[in-house]
Amino acid sequence: MARTAASGRTPSSRRPARRRRSQITLEDPRAIRALSHPARLTVIDELYGGRVATSTELAELTGLSPSAMSYHLRALADLGIVERDESAADGRSRPWRAAARALNVSSLATRAQQAAVTLLSGALLDAQRAELDAYVAGESTLPAEWRGKVGLDTGTAYLTAAETEQLLTALHAAAEPFQRLGRRRREGTRRVRTSLLVVPIVD
Repeated sequence: MARTAASGRTPSSRRPARRRRSQITLEDPRAIRALSHPARLTVIDELYGGRVATSTELAELTGLSPSAMSYHLRALADLGIVERDESAADGRSRPWRAAARALNVSSLATRAQQAAVTLLSGALLDAQRAELDAYVAGESTLPAEWRGKVGLDTGTAYLTAAETEQLLTALHAAAEPFQRLGRRRREGTRRVRTSLLVVPIVD
């Protein structure tokens, strides 16, 4: 499933932010399917990565117009996935933020849920494939320090369910400090895609 939002507001113009939930779990197939639009995936990626941003800032990331982005943000807000940042006092340019600290898709019990998750996972993998292809095509044009920084490793192992859970926990723990550090854009940084895929194989 970022970085910072520029703001010229002074501390005196801000109200305390409403405390966010720790996690949102989606089970409704309609809500899961609604996430599969590429622009909405970008919004979720940014806001759940820790960024607070206006519709104009998010539109620039997707190539959409601000009005089109506002439509997608309102749709995500109706699903309870994003919300206005109430700490901003100026209602004319209130940014958006994630409605929780994490977003999770839970039950796959019904065929409708399974179909929705298949659609969403396909959209996620398509977006990541496009980013990888773009890097391969453009690597030679990057500054020297950014060449050869792509990582793609795959393999299989015979693990118990408990060992698989331990692997997931270890991978998340290894990535978390870098994801936290990367929430603010700093000099010399660029957006870096991180991805985690652990799949028990169904024979």
